[in-house]
Amino acid sequence: MSQSNLFVDIGHSAVKWRTLDPEVFSQSVDKFSEKSLPDNQSIWLSAVAHPQIVEAINMKFSDVEIVKSLSHFGLLTTAYKNPLDLGSDRFLGMLGALKHFPDRNLLIIDVGSALTIDVVNDSGEHQGGLIMPGLEAIRGSFAKFATNSQNLNPSSLQTSTEEAWLSGTQAMLISTIKEQITGFESEQQDGIVILTGGSVRSLISELPETVNYFDNLVLDGLESYSKSMG
Repeated sequence: MSQSNLFVDIGHSAVKWRTLDPEVFSQSVDKFSEKSLPDNQSIWLSAVAHPQIVEAINMKFSDVEIVKSLSHFGLLTTAYKNPLDLGSDRFLGMLGALKHFPDRNLLIIDVGSALTIDVVNDSGEHQGGLIMPGLEAIRGSFAKFATNSQNLNPSSLQTSTEEAWLSGTQAMLISTIKEQITGFESEQQDGIVILTGGSVRSLISELPETVNYFDNLVLDGLESYSKSMG
């Protein structure tokens, strides 16, 4: 039986995968099993955590390509002196963004366990980026109020400590994202803002209508990478 491509994104909290079909499957890392992945696949894999999951996938499949960040690939030139210091999720997110919007100035915001921000110019040159705590990390940062809740509340004044903490931390995250968008759009009037990540869907209503949302940009980048590799 011939093999087909399967794209796998192992993040901090979830594992996502798909074939060339658009349907995406996802499991939390604590529930994931390599048995969930369909057989007879060539695996293209990004992993920023959980080496035991990578090892289990390597044991099941004979053809596994673990993608690492490169200085140059396709349209993209990364800014890091040591490209291996750049997370493969960010590298592939930029490749995915260039797949959708080649030859444009891009602001790529990934809202997940961490908040990452990268800028790529219209020549495909990575200008650098930022890494910040995600919502769960922010909410767990102050022991007195710590919670692992990722529920979103109105970013308005509250009348209980718990709700004030939830709304305040949410406002902090949204304000940071808006500030990055405003700064980018003031410098690049024709630029494209891209949002992705497991925590971003519920934030869309709080952000400018000019934002483009892509559910699984890393998987798009893996597909682009695989096609370039032949």
